[in-house]
Amino acid sequence: MPGKIGRFTIFRTLGSGASCKVKLALDTETGRKCAVKILNDGMDEKTKELVMTEVEAMSKLSNTHIIAQIEYGVGTYEKSSGKKKEVQYIVLELALGGELFDFVAISGRFNESLARYFFHQFMDGLKYCHDHGIAHRDLKPENLLLDHQFTLKIADFGFAGPTEGRDGSGNLTTKLGTMNYMAPEIHLLQPYQGKSVDIFSAAIILFIMVAQHPPFTSAIPSDPFYRCLAGKRGDIFWRTHSKSKPDGDKFFSEEFKDLVETMLKLEPGQRPTMAEVLAHPWMQGPIPSQEKVVAEFAKRDKTVKAQMEQDRLEKQAEK
Repeated sequence: MPGKIGRFTIFRTLGSGASCKVKLALDTETGRKCAVKILNDGMDEKTKELVMTEVEAMSKLSNTHIIAQIEYGVGTYEKSSGKKKEVQYIVLELALGGELFDFVAISGRFNESLARYFFHQFMDGLKYCHDHGIAHRDLKPENLLLDHQFTLKIADFGFAGPTEGRDGSGNLTTKLGTMNYMAPEIHLLQPYQGKSVDIFSAAIILFIMVAQHPPFTSAIPSDPFYRCLAGKRGDIFWRTHSKSKPDGDKFFSEEFKDLVETMLKLEPGQRPTMAEVLAHPWMQGPIPSQEKVVAEFAKRDKTVKAQMEQDRLEKQAEK
């Protein structure tokens, strides 16, 4: 028998983490499947703060390309065994397609046209966040999810911050995010603008979609690849990355290189605004139809699921 929290019928576990268990659920009012995060007892103060940051940020956002928060509350969780307990829970839109990261890592790189299709959706969601005063600050392929129609959804707002800054100055100061996707000013512990660091992270994700690997390890002075970009030696950066690619120097289009390099500028003030990203010539290029993307990703999905199942069985065997 399934469990229950309020109007939500709780089924199997989808995943678990430090702060919660995520369950597949059914909203009995709408008939829609959803994901219910049941928060763990005894969370430390830092984890509680991240959870509440996410809840607060997502309560302000409603966009096709952002995971929707359906409900947050405290209620009685009646388990399938009949046991009952009071829990905090968050109900979210279900993204059955999985993580963008898995599709790139397992099923292969995207051509520029396909990358453009998803980057348009990504920028639409991110622009909505910025327009509503929220910087994400932890953008990475693992936090870009796909629904059953392989539509991109931005998720995980635990590190979100106000674009106007905590003090209204327009600057944020906390060093957080994921190391490989942080802008250089965060590494250098300088005050930074939320919109600009999101633009920087988005460029890394775009590069990964096309190249199937990051442009550099971290945006720090000792990183040889980022040092090329910071030192205005983009020619060396692109030539080195093109060596192992099909078609060599022709693998990355000139417009792609220009957009990525501009978004990864060392000086935040030299990076493009969201409006400039959307107006960039690369963004005006051709994109496949939704029907073509769904057909291609249905095939990719089989590859991804087969590999993930193999990995699961190997881990189980090791245990």
